[in-house]
Amino acid sequence: MGNKVSQQTTDKATVETANSRFVFHENSILYLYVHDNLTIDVPEAQQMVQNAQKIDPSGTIHLLIICGMNNDISFAAQRVFASATGFSRVVFMTRNQLQAQVGQFLVTMMRTLKSNYEFKLFYDIKQAEAWLLRP
Repeated sequence: MGNKVSQQTTDKATVETANSRFVFHENSILYLYVHDNLTIDVPEAQQMVQNAQKIDPSGTIHLLIICGMNNDISFAAQRVFASATGFSRVVFMTRNQLQAQVGQFLVTMMRTLKSNYEFKLFYDIKQAEAWLLRP
């Protein structure tokens, strides 16, 4: 299940994993594309957090999560994400009503668990990017 790291250009790095693809763009946003039909539990969540921290060790990661279809995130995995360090802002992009409901639950969880970073839900990628890049 190793990770394949490749430098596509001088401005962008891509990391392919068994369950996702990370792309770090020149705009300093780390995009996380989660594969379809994936159940995310603690090991997957920990690996995703570790991969993000390796790709962008700045301590102020701006992460944009684009979930695949039919993804499920366990409560324990949500706690892993909520307690992660090294992030400053995280966006959960939704494509349908079910993802919006899951995303809203995650927003509530992050607030309840007093996450170390800001977390928002968006339907429009341009608005999400603008929020992530705001001062």
